[in-house]
Amino acid sequence: MVKMGRKAIPVHLQLLNGNKNRLTKSEIEKRVEAERSLRPRDDNIKPPPWLNSLAKKEFKRIAKELHDLDLITNIDVNALAAYCDAYADYVECTRIIRSEGLLVEYTNKAAETNKVPHPLLTKKKQLHEQMRSLALEFGLTPSSRAKLAMPKQDGKSKTEEEELFGDRL
Repeated sequence: MVKMGRKAIPVHLQLLNGNKNRLTKSEIEKRVEAERSLRPRDDNIKPPPWLNSLAKKEFKRIAKELHDLDLITNIDVNALAAYCDAYADYVECTRIIRSEGLLVEYTNKAAETNKVPHPLLTKKKQLHEQMRSLALEFGLTPSSRAKLAMPKQDGKSKTEEEELFGDRL
């Protein structure tokens, strides 16, 4: 059996999380330079033509915010487009469910009519999960942004009291 390693984490995120790998200054500088040389361009961030108008509007809104934060590049366009496409479908499912109701009539093989949950509720849940997983990748949720904004550790070792009582001292 082949074991998979952990996903590589950009050096600036490692530093934000406290340099748990104990990288030296020269290792950090090398990683920063390597990441800078591998960083894709960000000069062609446009919504793909296959998105509908609502998805394109959402794409432009989010892309502007991510670009201002320097968090999106040209190669991220399709992932963001997938999020926006799921968003537009989610909105459409919500609109249909609102107009038709949460329960719809269903006639089974025995010609009996029953009220059942709207079939689009399942699709709406799937779209929500798809949006959620992509949103985490782009830092579009409060918790995913909080992980990006973790304060740097100062590198000092904690005293015995700090270890026991943390920030309550």
